[in-house]
Amino acid sequence: MGFWERKRVLVAGGAGFIGSHVVEELLKRGSRVSVADHMSAGRRANLKAVRRELRFIETDFLSPAQCRKACAGQEIVLNLAAKVAGVGFNSQHHGTMFRENILIAAHVMEAAREAGVGRFLVVSSACVYPHDCGVPTLEEDGARDAPEPASEGYGWAKRMAEFLGTAYQREFGMKVAIARPANAYGPRDHFDTPAAHVVASLIRRAVRGEDPVTVWGNGTPKRNFLFVEDIARGLLDVAERYPAADPVNLGSDEEVSIRELAELILELSGSSSRLTFDRSKPAGQPRRYCSTEKAKKTVGFSARIPLREGLSRTISWYRQTLVRSGRRERRSGA
Repeated sequence: MGFWERKRVLVAGGAGFIGSHVVEELLKRGSRVSVADHMSAGRRANLKAVRRELRFIETDFLSPAQCRKACAGQEIVLNLAAKVAGVGFNSQHHGTMFRENILIAAHVMEAAREAGVGRFLVVSSACVYPHDCGVPTLEEDGARDAPEPASEGYGWAKRMAEFLGTAYQREFGMKVAIARPANAYGPRDHFDTPAAHVVASLIRRAVRGEDPVTVWGNGTPKRNFLFVEDIARGLLDVAERYPAADPVNLGSDEEVSIRELAELILELSGSSSRLTFDRSKPAGQPRRYCSTEKAKKTVGFSARIPLREGLSRTISWYRQTLVRSGRRERRSGA
């Protein structure tokens, strides 16, 4: 029997972009899955295909009592609950991003401890790394200096969530795993909100025919992106094989500049739009390319979906979503 089979697993934030893919991966592995989320209509739709196999718990993660209710009776808690946004929102809302994310982390972890949960996954972020981190970035850089300024509030909250996991393991004996995923992209991302991340934002504008497509910054910052299905698999690998309260990067070995990314998205979407850059806007960290060596050594994880393939699949999914939305609008107006 595999590690996950028949385990009672709570996925906090399990109806979200990454969380819904984690839920699907758990079901493939035979887990008994509960999903704690605020369960808006759009988030419920993320799990439409598997909803009959799940237990749903509507949860406000800023409420300790509701977190306790969600964690009761669970063997494993995977905490993907977070307030997330792109660099534009992050750079203007450091207080909000820090306050809400540190409260979410503290409430879910304490609820898990009180419920006697044996294993807990802290989902951190590459935003913990400082502006001048080494490249490829090793995990130890996540405790050096301040996080990159454009996402400093979010970065500090994720650092504190990591520390909380380490402290709980030392004091209470809870088995805690810590994963730091690279920039995520894929189906079910937040395409149509002001807080959309760069891949989703560029796909939305390219597919909808915006011209020109304007990118914040000068296009030179470099990133490595990880397809959401790879992230889901990696998170479970870390939770299962390395509950050592020791952070592990999850990334790919492909590095691409924001300009190259935008050009590739225009190409794959068949767009003839011009590309322009707004240098008055924040561009974020100059280079974020996390080392993948520790993940390979400790849990045997490496990315399987190349960037071109992942972008093609994401663009196709978004187009299909637009078609379905258009049909709903026509029916409602008839």
